[in-house]
Amino acid sequence: MSFLNPLFLLGLAAVAAPIIVHLVRRTRAQKVEFPSLMFVRQVPQRTIRRRTLHNLLLLLLRTLAFLLLVMAFTRPYFGNGSAESGRGQRANVILLDTSFSMRYGKHFEQAKTRARALIDETRGNEPTALISFGSRYEVLSRFTTDTAKLKSLLDAAQPGLSGTDYTQALRGAETLFKDVNNANKRLLLISDFQASGHNSADATFRVNKNIKLTPIDVGEPNTPNLAVTDLSAQPLIYQPKYTDKLSARITNFSDEAKAGVRVELNLNDHLVEKRELNIAARDTATVDFTGFNLNEGVNRGVIQIEGDSFPVDNRFFFTLRRAEQLKALTIETATRGRSESFYLRNALTTGENLPFALTVKTAGATNPGELPEYKVVLLNDAAINQALAQALIKFVESGGGLVIAAGPHTEASTLNASLQSLLPASLESQVNLHGEYVSLSDIKIDHPVFEVFRQSGRLASARVFNYWRATPKEAAAVLARFEDGNPALIERSHGNGNVLLFTSSFDAGWNDLPLSPLYLPLVRQMARYLGEREERAWYPLGQTFSARVAKNGEPPAVDAPGGERLTERNLSATGELLVQARENGFYRLRYPDTSDFTAINLDSKESDLTRLNVDEFVAAVTGADIKDVAANAANEKLSKEEIEAKQRVWWMLLLGALALFVAEAALARRTKTARVIG
Repeated sequence: MSFLNPLFLLGLAAVAAPIIVHLVRRTRAQKVEFPSLMFVRQVPQRTIRRRTLHNLLLLLLRTLAFLLLVMAFTRPYFGNGSAESGRGQRANVILLDTSFSMRYGKHFEQAKTRARALIDETRGNEPTALISFGSRYEVLSRFTTDTAKLKSLLDAAQPGLSGTDYTQALRGAETLFKDVNNANKRLLLISDFQASGHNSADATFRVNKNIKLTPIDVGEPNTPNLAVTDLSAQPLIYQPKYTDKLSARITNFSDEAKAGVRVELNLNDHLVEKRELNIAARDTATVDFTGFNLNEGVNRGVIQIEGDSFPVDNRFFFTLRRAEQLKALTIETATRGRSESFYLRNALTTGENLPFALTVKTAGATNPGELPEYKVVLLNDAAINQALAQALIKFVESGGGLVIAAGPHTEASTLNASLQSLLPASLESQVNLHGEYVSLSDIKIDHPVFEVFRQSGRLASARVFNYWRATPKEAAAVLARFEDGNPALIERSHGNGNVLLFTSSFDAGWNDLPLSPLYLPLVRQMARYLGEREERAWYPLGQTFSARVAKNGEPPAVDAPGGERLTERNLSATGELLVQARENGFYRLRYPDTSDFTAINLDSKESDLTRLNVDEFVAAVTGADIKDVAANAANEKLSKEEIEAKQRVWWMLLLGALALFVAEAALARRTKTARVIG
């Protein structure tokens, strides 16, 4: 039972009035002293009992009358207005949205209240299942008629931190319905109906026709929100000062402009810098930070904003690692005059935050035993002996990176023979275009080597006059070709390392690439790709990240952002610990001699609280006509006032109170008359 005016329940105190009056007006016998009782009239005991019975009956009538009168003013009603047909033959699945947008305001409390009312509505004779969902779904209870169990699970449910995926939730519910044979199947979806949870353009899933989908909306029409939605950073730094741009994106998901939004950069729990932004409605602003100092090792950073009432997504976590430079070696052919690695040397040693300390040697001056000291080796158009070739093979097998540039000094037959197990392709013959040129084409722009060119796309402007025709091996991948279809850049894995083969030179003899602004980023990307361990400033929630093993070969102990020690020990093929991120914040990786950190952030799409059109959503996932959906929704979604108006329970309570007052008056008059006569 529910009440339209629950405050009138305070009027139940009025029920005490008849009791108080009854006690106050109770007749007390007057003490009269008599020398003898012979003149006192004898009253039969049965008359006293009848009079006592009459008085108690009056008290009961008055109390009940006041009780019904108060209850009438509360205007009670039963249920939620849904049809009662099929009761006892119906099976229900309650889908409860637990994505982090449900933390907004009182959305989740309202959702649990609605779910509890639905469980009560089953009256313990309808099989009901309970599923929570965010980006994935979890079956909290399969079909049961134990309402106490369902309520207990519901009370324990809490909103999570993941995004929303309605399709996955509906698939889970449909699968669960296979456990029951009830003809009337009802799917109750309780959510704030966030637009980002359903892509109508890509959605092809349809709920089975014998399942009735009923949406229960606990959202609000206006849900403004500010959020830090993205951050761009260079995660690996080789100098004390961060000189790159650290760019944070702040998005205003509301219909009103936000002025004076405070943005703070915190590093290792200390405030580094703060700014103020003005952000237009439904717009994004970018704030850049640079020129701050870093400690050696890993640095924990947080971008934090203030200015809205939904703080869940107001912090963005990241890490910046300051590391020592890695050693790189360029091997070239001894020639007279200027080194043919002039451009290569400048590209890898000019500028700030350089990952490598470069050494240039001729093939004859290179000691094969020194190769393990380096992380990357660049074989720049050099003829090598057998000892150096074998050392290069072992170097790559143990995890090193090798870049080979084939130019005019390269001896194809010797190189093919000495590095046969290592080369990505077999070199065949030189191609001289005699004044003509070809450009790069068919570039795998999604490969890490070319990621810096995704926006500009200007690699095709480089002109190549000479190159080696090559035949890629079976396990190799062609990352770029020349316009005539011949391979330009080929990659192959060998052991724990990788090899890149460029079929032209790194100097200006066979192409004009070193004279273009593309040369420096391309060469650096090749070296970074082969030499640097993959490093990311942050990971999205739900993604799995790997934790390197300690020096003793054991994986680290891992503490979640909330402080809980993780017990799952899933290992990769190389022995690294695989951790699935379920909380935002910093995961702490505890090694015997140090600690490391990995930053995890929320799904930025979930910060956009723009709402779905519920009728259109139901029509899309059921295949029904939107007019029919709207009509059914209008019939089912009765307001409390409409439900109460249809039932009119207060009228019956008022009539009952009136009848009791009439009966009480008649009985009181009869009792009074009896006393007078007596």
